[in-house]
Amino acid sequence: MTGFIKKRLGIVLIFIGIIAGYVLLTDVFHVLNTFLFYSITIMPGIFKEYLPQLIEGFKSSMYMLGIAYFLAVVLGIALGSFIGLHKLVRLNVTPYINAFSAVPVTLLTPYAINIFPSFKVASIFIIFLGSFWIILGTTITAVMTIDKRYLENAATLEFKGMERLFTIVLPAASPGILAGCTIALKLAFMLLAVAEMFGATSGMGYFIQYYSDFGRFDVVGVGFIFLAIVLVIIMYLFDRLKAGILHWTINN
Repeated sequence: MTGFIKKRLGIVLIFIGIIAGYVLLTDVFHVLNTFLFYSITIMPGIFKEYLPQLIEGFKSSMYMLGIAYFLAVVLGIALGSFIGLHKLVRLNVTPYINAFSAVPVTLLTPYAINIFPSFKVASIFIIFLGSFWIILGTTITAVMTIDKRYLENAATLEFKGMERLFTIVLPAASPGILAGCTIALKLAFMLLAVAEMFGATSGMGYFIQYYSDFGRFDVVGVGFIFLAIVLVIIMYLFDRLKAGILHWTINN
């Protein structure tokens, strides 16, 4: 227990420093605009009042995020592994991957809304696409840079097809793949908030945009805090999962 506290003492101290700095800038020295930056003392009451709406928004957001991210992980790793293992395929498709992935996903929002039957499906597509390109790219790089001796050993042991993929290739490439998945998850959260600001009727991003339009920046601040808390918890759980998968690495 003592070791757990010592490891996370820095987190607590940084958090206290951030709160203290915000209080100094708002309540003490009044440096920040009070219309946008409210006193932290009123936040607990507002948080309690709007918690039911925040929870409903959380459910809606996680539904879209879960589907989009799951599809991005499955397709990104599957296609990335195939492309990374086949040099001829990689040479032919890499220019197109570079070209399409360079287009900012948020610019495709109007097209997605026009093409897909509902805003929810369009939002899922935008989140999926942004995550997919990152996971695809990092998987290709991770697979094509694994030590050749692993593949040579697989050939010696007569591992082929799916057996070689799951026994040799993916474990060897997993640090790079999971690094890409981590980046993609953070980007998925940003895209989720952006997507929900255009035509959505629920979600955490919609909550922030809705009250921002009415100038209720005290409620907007609570929305930002709630979104940050959700992201921190999800990233912590993801890091725990990643640590379990990469238990053999030096950082664990």
